[in-house]
Amino acid sequence: MKINFISLLRKRQINLVMLLIGLQCFTQNKPNVIVIYTDDQGAIDLGCYGASDIYSPNIDKLAKEGTRFTQSYVAAPVCAPSRAALLTGKYPQNAGVNGNTSHVPGSHGMPNEQYTLAELFKDNGYKTGHIGKWHLGMSAETSPNAQGFDYSFGHLNGCIDNYSHFFFWAGPNVHDLYENGKEVFYDGEYFPDLASNKALNYVEEHKENPFFMYYAINMPHYPYQPTNKWRDYYKHVEKPRGDYAAFISTIDERIGFLIDKLEALGIRDNTIIVYQSDNGYSTETRAFNGGGNSGPYRGAKSSLFEGGIRLPTIISWRNNLPENIVNDEFMLNTDWLPTLSKLCNFNNLPKNIDGLDMSEVIKVPNTASQRTEAFWKYGSQWAVRNGNWKLMGYPKDTSHKGELNLERDALFLSNLSEDISEMTNLADKHPEIIEALKAKYIAWEHGYETDIPKKTKLINHLGINGKIKSVNKLNNRYKNIEVLIDGKRGYVDYSSGQWIGQEGNDLEFILDLNKINPISEITIGYLHNPSNWVFSPKLFEVSFSNDGINFSKTIQSKTSTKINAKHNFIETLTVNTKQKSRYIKLTIKTIKEIPEEHEGAGNLGWIFIDEIIIK
Repeated sequence: MKINFISLLRKRQINLVMLLIGLQCFTQNKPNVIVIYTDDQGAIDLGCYGASDIYSPNIDKLAKEGTRFTQSYVAAPVCAPSRAALLTGKYPQNAGVNGNTSHVPGSHGMPNEQYTLAELFKDNGYKTGHIGKWHLGMSAETSPNAQGFDYSFGHLNGCIDNYSHFFFWAGPNVHDLYENGKEVFYDGEYFPDLASNKALNYVEEHKENPFFMYYAINMPHYPYQPTNKWRDYYKHVEKPRGDYAAFISTIDERIGFLIDKLEALGIRDNTIIVYQSDNGYSTETRAFNGGGNSGPYRGAKSSLFEGGIRLPTIISWRNNLPENIVNDEFMLNTDWLPTLSKLCNFNNLPKNIDGLDMSEVIKVPNTASQRTEAFWKYGSQWAVRNGNWKLMGYPKDTSHKGELNLERDALFLSNLSEDISEMTNLADKHPEIIEALKAKYIAWEHGYETDIPKKTKLINHLGINGKIKSVNKLNNRYKNIEVLIDGKRGYVDYSSGQWIGQEGNDLEFILDLNKINPISEITIGYLHNPSNWVFSPKLFEVSFSNDGINFSKTIQSKTSTKINAKHNFIETLTVNTKQKSRYIKLTIKTIKEIPEEHEGAGNLGWIFIDEIIIK
């Protein structure tokens, strides 16, 4: 029997080729996924979103090669809770991140038991990488490597100086740059370039197997430190807009580097790219009070007006999803987890999520969104959107586009199909819609009846016609102490102008009633808002005098039992007495440091009071 070794060799070669083709097809059934999340980017601050003064050719091209959303929202108007929502597919409250996480080294952030996008991809055979900003925990158990990422490079806190890599916001200054949990030092090297190079290396190293990369770019968050190339490009643009725009172009250039790398490796068409901002542009002092642009929308970072939460969002999977699409359907960043899961054909989607699958909306333009409503809660602000109607409680306009009346606008209703600017409050015209949306909000698991603004009622008491002075130095932002004897309780909002606050120190006042009066009861109203590091006072003390010099022995109120409560509220503490007095000295005792079980543990806590009621 003759054996044709040449034919056998060829057959084996053919089988090997078929095997390689099969393996390639198998790999192509698992697309790579890159989620690019920028930091504090304004609602229209890209060329493809209408910015005529910003050069962003790479992101604009990405939009042309995919879908650009016009009604895509994030679940919170600040960094950490927005990121928690993205990574878990849950409302921030369900992800355990109500507000920004603590900057204290070793402090916890998003609970480790949360199931993340990284864990979803890892469980489906992907390599997972995090590059850039984290801001979801400073402890080992809440670090990127503990939340499903095989590889991590970046900073754990909210912002860093891009050259020294020290935490930018609060002292004492702390170096903040880590690779796989180990502190690393690249003194003087530009962080956006470091992160870009790590991202390029990551896709190079994983080009043969499916990967998920969360590329959390730390720009255009302050400090504004664009490269000289782009600073020079915008040298004729007035600051801070010029530096902010230069930062956007710095982002765009590095996204161009990444896309070029995907092209060179031949994996661009097998890579899903999602691009989104975490919240609106900043108007904080460190951002020089602005620089970004929310276009037709009201609001910016920290606001639940559209400019704080309705943001640039793009998805592109070239030659696999429709291209050059502008999609007006309603979606939330919680929706990315189930949507990407469906696009990648996963079968193990977690059940306890708030996100909805938007894959059909993306694959078949003009498909109606499954999402018809969403809820937001940040500090005292809250919002509910149902269809085109949106109701906000205690709104804040951090873009300063218009004045808000403290009482009339405490409930703010808008119809987004008729007025996306939200400059006109429709609450008085549609009381039935107000009631329906309030009911929806209260029915939401994190909505409470106590969150609903109530009309201010004048409290008539002995102190209204008196005079008040502070014994201790007041915080510069809260000096209008006349609000303590104006007969009005405050809203659940420490910045409403109705409150006097102090950080880490007691408050002490002397109240002159103008004449000797019989006194039976003294009550202070206080605020508890733990998501903003505001806590119930421990107690308060009072003493009495008829000459304003010699005061009696102090009497203490009961100790507050609600310091560790998790939700926001306003409450009172009372002292009962039998006195005849003209002068009253009050000392409101703070807890000083935030309790251990709180995410801000170790930092100074705030106390806020709104009225001293004398009867």
